[in-house]
Amino acid sequence: MTIETSDTAPATAKKTLRPRNRKAQIIAVAREQFGASGYHNVSMEGIASAVGITAGALYRHFPNKQELLAQAMLNATVSIIAVLDDLDRNDSKAVFTALVRYGMDNNFRSVLFDQESRNLTSERRSEARAGVQAVTNRVADALRFERPELSDTDVSMLAWALTSIAFSPAKHRTTLPRKRYEALLVTLFDAVRTAPALPEDEPRPDPRPTSGFSHTSRRESLLSAAITLFDRRGYQAVTMEDIGAVAGIPSSSIYSYFDSKAEVLQAILTRGNETLRLGLVHALGKAESREDAVARVVHSYTTAVIAPESAIGILIEESNNLSAETQSSAQISQREYIDEWVHLLGSESNEGRATVLAVIGMINDLTRVRIETRQSAIEYLACRILSTQLV
Repeated sequence: MTIETSDTAPATAKKTLRPRNRKAQIIAVAREQFGASGYHNVSMEGIASAVGITAGALYRHFPNKQELLAQAMLNATVSIIAVLDDLDRNDSKAVFTALVRYGMDNNFRSVLFDQESRNLTSERRSEARAGVQAVTNRVADALRFERPELSDTDVSMLAWALTSIAFSPAKHRTTLPRKRYEALLVTLFDAVRTAPALPEDEPRPDPRPTSGFSHTSRRESLLSAAITLFDRRGYQAVTMEDIGAVAGIPSSSIYSYFDSKAEVLQAILTRGNETLRLGLVHALGKAESREDAVARVVHSYTTAVIAPESAIGILIEESNNLSAETQSSAQISQREYIDEWVHLLGSESNEGRATVLAVIGMINDLTRVRIETRQSAIEYLACRILSTQLV
């Protein structure tokens, strides 16, 4: 609906009062667009149009897109905390359910906070992350009250896992009706909340000294540099010259290997999809039972995500920068990979698919957050959650 204001009305028209909630309207639209398309694919003009005002009117509220992103992120966490303030802080199920409903009502994607915060100033980034931590702390406080036997590290990891699961419906498209979705998420909540002490990773040997060897292929050097830069700064903020500089290749030579930055991205995403598929094939080839197959597939995925120079994070976050045709192909590959997980559960239901999506999202989030991340603990939680849907 277009909202007429004095910014857009003819000079002879009767002046229309500006809505008191105009700023809130702008933030709501911006948060939705940033979450759906990514910071660099959203324009101030597009946000203004969706709100029903001119770009000039928008700039009177927010001086630039960066500040609007910061306000959108901070506003979301303040709103969530306000909802949680009305609940029993020692009731983890009540806190979790409130997060689920907030996420569904507001199409809220928690991943927005981690990935898009790289576009903020360091001060604003710290504020945004502190806001997310405040939300997760509410989950942790309730768990700490209910499970005093758990270590602080375990409580923190369980809290992050539950926060990720609570917001998972807004990250994925499913056909699961809301009431059934809420009931499913409560089942997943119970699997996490009642988890015993989480396993520790096996001690690792001291890292071997680096060999000093590097890629002999310039193409590989460019891909490696691009993965690092795209992950750190985002696809849109990186130029081909940036990639060449990190790879140590003159800008005049870059285009001998890739015609464009989009082609670099496509090569990275193709590699990410192939890595996942190959890992899945190897995992299934060694499995001795359905439960063992699930555990092996979870391990293959988690290992791929946390591997140095992993392309999986870019596969998740940057595919919307591909052309429509290439993006469609990438989505088909990702959907086929998800289908393999769902098939492993033995019941290809909507609940099974939603559970798989929640688990993959949880693995992605737990490997990104700035806490002590233990691969064995992440995999244990993933398998525990998936077991609720095993037939």
